[in-house]
Amino acid sequence: MDFIAGQEPKIPDPSLSSVITTEQQILGQTFSATVTFEEALASVDNLVFARIARHLSEAEITLLKGAWNDCDYEEIAQNSPYSVNYLQRNLAPQLWDLLSATVGNGERVSKKKLRDFLEKITYKKYLTTKAALGEEVSLDNNFVQVSGGQTPDVSNFYGRTQELSQLKELITKQRCIALVGVPGVGKSTLAAKLLTELSTEAQPRFDCLIWKSVAHAPLVQDLVAELVELIQPVKISSSLPTYNQAMITSLLKQLELRRCVLVLDEFDALFQRNNFEQRLEYRMFFRRLLEEQHQSCLLLTGRVLPNEFDSLIRIKLPIQYFKIKGLEADAAMQLLSSKGLLDPKKCEDLIKTYRGNPLELQAVVKRIDHFFGGKTEIFFANQTTFVSSEFQAILNEMFGQILNGIQRQIMIYLAEEIALNYQPVSFVKLLMDLNETLEIPISTSELVQALEELERQSLIESNKDPLTKEISFSLQPVIKKYIKTDPMGLVRASDASQKLVIAS
Repeated sequence: MDFIAGQEPKIPDPSLSSVITTEQQILGQTFSATVTFEEALASVDNLVFARIARHLSEAEITLLKGAWNDCDYEEIAQNSPYSVNYLQRNLAPQLWDLLSATVGNGERVSKKKLRDFLEKITYKKYLTTKAALGEEVSLDNNFVQVSGGQTPDVSNFYGRTQELSQLKELITKQRCIALVGVPGVGKSTLAAKLLTELSTEAQPRFDCLIWKSVAHAPLVQDLVAELVELIQPVKISSSLPTYNQAMITSLLKQLELRRCVLVLDEFDALFQRNNFEQRLEYRMFFRRLLEEQHQSCLLLTGRVLPNEFDSLIRIKLPIQYFKIKGLEADAAMQLLSSKGLLDPKKCEDLIKTYRGNPLELQAVVKRIDHFFGGKTEIFFANQTTFVSSEFQAILNEMFGQILNGIQRQIMIYLAEEIALNYQPVSFVKLLMDLNETLEIPISTSELVQALEELERQSLIESNKDPLTKEISFSLQPVIKKYIKTDPMGLVRASDASQKLVIAS
């Protein structure tokens, strides 16, 4: 790691059980075990009545009770006067639609998830009742809400000891920490592991831990309203002001009252290139959360730090970011060993090729199992470099929409030069060859700017000689393979003055 500057889980969840606030943490008994169906039914019936001015029907109550007890539709029908066809095909779709709109909070309520939703709204009702009676609503342990996406599984977590230690130290000192890196390198998993470890501290440093996936790029007002509700469930979202800045002020007050960690997973999706207005709104959103006083911390994960953050860093706002690299050799070896790859030398080759990227390594193992019957000796006798679908999607976007002509020429030149000489290319050689050998006019400043953006996008690797201090550039084998094969015809397609051709 380079230092540079949903979905509700079921209770109990082995990886998050210690961070889910339940009534056990308030009343000293297990909440989900003490909530009866009748209590949950009363809560949801009141909400439905408030929404559509009618109570739940007997058939709907029958279906809810069956789903609560995890019965299938046949079992529910056997103990009721209704047919399977009526319950499953006519009633159920309408009921799940109604409940999704009433208690789903942006998520789809289904038969399988019903009990989780009903327990959650009953818990909220309990808190609201306590508040209405003037009693203090105290959450003695950490409180994690998972919304808008599934937290990564951390049961098989390898390495990252140093990264976790650094993050634990910084999380109470910084107002914003960003984890950026290529797809599959483990940014989200690292953030989830950090939350899990924060939640198990003997003396918790945070009142509230929240995980929110924003890959779907919600509007600013929608995200702020949900965060306010997650931080303080008693807060009724309808009472929030309707103007963005006033809503952000409400959120800041919550972050000042309670010490929180807010994880926004895939946050770079908020800065969509084709939505200038939304980019401006989110720039102001993050600026206010960084500038104004509160005692909480934003933890952001994304593929790249959006350009909007450059100005925030320049004015020295409290943000630091880490460029996450692949697993160290020992941890990557552990991962491969757990998948049945035991030859140290061959594992070292894979780790080097895929730069310790956990997702890429697991994708290779999966292909070995599928196409070579798990026989690693056959694969290594016919070894090749794979480009995973996730990596290819990013490279398709880069070459199809984002890279300009100079950046594209640099990438193709590096791929060709490294394929011929197996050596990184120095800055001086790169500048000279582009101008003289390839007759591509480019100034020193233009080349520096292009290289900075390629490094920002994690498309090239740079190394500085410890003696001469000269910098040189190379490509990951996966990226070199993509450029060489050009699977979608995007590498050379958009530049009419293209002069480089790489042998296939």
